[in-house]
Amino acid sequence: MGNSVVDEFIRSLVGDADGEIIKEVIRISYAVASFVIYGMTSLMREGKGSRLSLVISLSRIFNADFMKDVFEVLFASQGDGDDAVDAAGIVSETYTIKLIYGHEERKTRPSFLKPVRVDHSVYAAVYNDVRTYIDDFENRNNVAFGLLGNVISILLTTVIIMLIIGMCQGVRSEGYPDGIRDFLDYALTQSTHMALSELLSHG
Repeated sequence: MGNSVVDEFIRSLVGDADGEIIKEVIRISYAVASFVIYGMTSLMREGKGSRLSLVISLSRIFNADFMKDVFEVLFASQGDGDDAVDAAGIVSETYTIKLIYGHEERKTRPSFLKPVRVDHSVYAAVYNDVRTYIDDFENRNNVAFGLLGNVISILLTTVIIMLIIGMCQGVRSEGYPDGIRDFLDYALTQSTHMALSELLSHG
């Protein structure tokens, strides 16, 4: 996944970064999104409903404070469409579950994180990638997300863009790979971070 629009967006965030760093940022972002889809599918096959499966998957993958950030960005940037509102509601449920049952230590937001204006063309490029991935995934794996399909697409588009922004600002502030690591420590649970490291170490 990824295309020239996303590449240029990343370059605008990190400056004259090595092309391999750009590929790594894209690869990590989309890998984390795929974790959500695979986790949700596994739970659905255990008999859980699609919405509950999405909430549980998100709660296992992301830290509560990052989920709170996602909620705020969804509300600020996605307008008041039904799908965006539902996506924000799912994130809110996830955040609440993690606070009640997760017993998580609060994660301090990295000092390098700053608000970024994201052009619609970047949202559209990432959304189209995610929507295509979800459609293909449903066909290949004989699973149907139903009415949640577009909600998942909007949610994961927001998550991917936030991951890209966080990693890029980390690289600009702390260098590579320290900036990426410090941001992912904030965004991802420890088990997700370990799973991601294992996945990427195998190509």
